[in-house]
Amino acid sequence: MVTRVRLLKGATTLLYIGPLFAGLSGLGWEMVGPFVAVFVIWLMILRPEQWPASVQEWLTAPALGAALAQVLSQILLVAVLIALGRGFGAVSGFMPVVNPIFPIAVSFLAIPLCRVLWDAREAADRGVFLDEEAEAAQAPRAAAEAGSAIVPLLNLADDAPDSTTTADVSRILGVAGAELRLNALTAALRQPDRSNASLRRALVLWASEPEIVAPGRVPTAMANAFEIARHDPDLLRLYAPRALALIGAFPDRAEGFPAPADLRAAAADEPGANPDSDLPAHLLADLREGLNALALAVEKALDSVPPSDDLPQDPVDQSAASRA
Repeated sequence: MVTRVRLLKGATTLLYIGPLFAGLSGLGWEMVGPFVAVFVIWLMILRPEQWPASVQEWLTAPALGAALAQVLSQILLVAVLIALGRGFGAVSGFMPVVNPIFPIAVSFLAIPLCRVLWDAREAADRGVFLDEEAEAAQAPRAAAEAGSAIVPLLNLADDAPDSTTTADVSRILGVAGAELRLNALTAALRQPDRSNASLRRALVLWASEPEIVAPGRVPTAMANAFEIARHDPDLLRLYAPRALALIGAFPDRAEGFPAPADLRAAAADEPGANPDSDLPAHLLADLREGLNALALAVEKALDSVPPSDDLPQDPVDQSAASRA
């Protein structure tokens, strides 16, 4: 995702190069209209949260006012870029003669390139946003859709067959927004009045599959699975050996595992704390040993793997005028 965002920055520069080059070539203000059209289309694709989402919304006065403000801001931005280009040309004495279509084509090329690199809706479903403004606009929708999607899983009976539960979990979490949905499930299962025994087991199994951990598409899957299993010794006995095998195979995914301190706390306090647990003492001792071993393995993996780059907060440095 970080690489994609960096490529998005590069593709976005084409948008601004067009009007700058048009001004440098001595083209006049008749170019403002075509460039504004390109800039507005780019905004609609990359920042859909800034525009009305339905025909009914377009017909409201606030939405029309906001859209008009966006267009006016793009007119101002394009005019400034063309003026800068003309200024550079006058100072340098370099004013190449080009077909007016060429600088427009350069800017227009940013639209398909950016669209290929960035799907705003899919990114929002994964919990990734271009900036705080996009997050504020799209996060509630993505969270609401995630909450609606997991309702069928929460309604599964405690004694539902493993095959049925596993199939439902794979279907509902096998989407781009799996991380948001898993987070919503984890939050729901923290409620003490929820049993969902079959669902908890299926989630632990799903999150600890190599094909989920290795690609890192759901980076915190193992940490979520631990939270789901933490108060159930039987689930912890299922989780611990799978987690040990996975951290050994994929140490570069250690950041998505539970913190070593949490694992040690669970080893010290949780396995025998459940009054419904009927595990004999020797199995509880094995569980504590397994959790401590997992904590040590995660600790070593974290020490050996360099931290990953943080996602840039402002991948597209759109001017203040374009955010008006």
